[in-house]
Amino acid sequence: MEAPGRAGRRAPRWLIALALAAPALVFLAVFYVVPLGYMVAESLHPWRGDGGDERTVSLEQYGKVAKGGRTVRAFERTVRIAAIATAASFVVSYPIALLLLGAGRRLRTALLLVVFVSLASSLLVRNYGWLVTLSDTGPLNRLLIGLGIVDAPVRMVYSEGAIVVALVHYTMPFMILPVFASLLRIPASYTEAAQSLGAGPLRALAGIVLPLSIPGIFGGTLLTFAICMSAFVTPLMLGSPSTSMISQVAAEQFLVQLNFPFGSAVIVSLTAATFAIVAAYTLAVRRVFRAQV
Repeated sequence: MEAPGRAGRRAPRWLIALALAAPALVFLAVFYVVPLGYMVAESLHPWRGDGGDERTVSLEQYGKVAKGGRTVRAFERTVRIAAIATAASFVVSYPIALLLLGAGRRLRTALLLVVFVSLASSLLVRNYGWLVTLSDTGPLNRLLIGLGIVDAPVRMVYSEGAIVVALVHYTMPFMILPVFASLLRIPASYTEAAQSLGAGPLRALAGIVLPLSIPGIFGGTLLTFAICMSAFVTPLMLGSPSTSMISQVAAEQFLVQLNFPFGSAVIVSLTAATFAIVAAYTLAVRRVFRAQV
């Protein structure tokens, strides 16, 4: 006699997982894979302004990217700004995540609301706020002059420093939330045991909490770095031609020069460089911290 429930067999787990992931996979394919594939194909053709044959396939545009002085400097500047902004975002966000962990229910809810409101606010509004704050006649310069620290306004806007500050402000929620989620998974008994054995708060933090929160730190730094590498609006508003990032160079090729092959090569190179840096960072975290990331 057949056992009850055998007639209706459940679908395999991999099939259920595939069905659940199907909408996201379709979205990625339509709005990411297909456009990126089109840009790869476009980057392999010469520019019409050069009088080249569109049927020709070559790596000429990538050679221009590698040999172009402005493009190389923009790449170096982009990586430098992204790395500095990521490090600064971590330094500022980690204490806030610790504060969220130790806060009471009401204070934690209030702080999380502030983080989510900051995440939902317009990037343009934030950048205009920093333009006013960092301007020569802004409140920060007036404060420095009023305290006697400087005698004349300090030029802060239209610089790499202004870009870094605005990027840190924008990416803090992307750093705080993964780190906080990782901290929540650390049992409180671990730090209590360390302190009962004579470890002070700082030693328990450095020896217990920080290593166990590596997965959250990894996720937050990864998100922050990727966002900073592709930043366009912030360096456009708070930077200058001498601080152009690679996304601005690509936009100029698309919108001003109408050189779609070269602009596509710049974007593909940026994507490849970002993935290469992320892959190297992932391997380094796995080998140095033995973390499962």
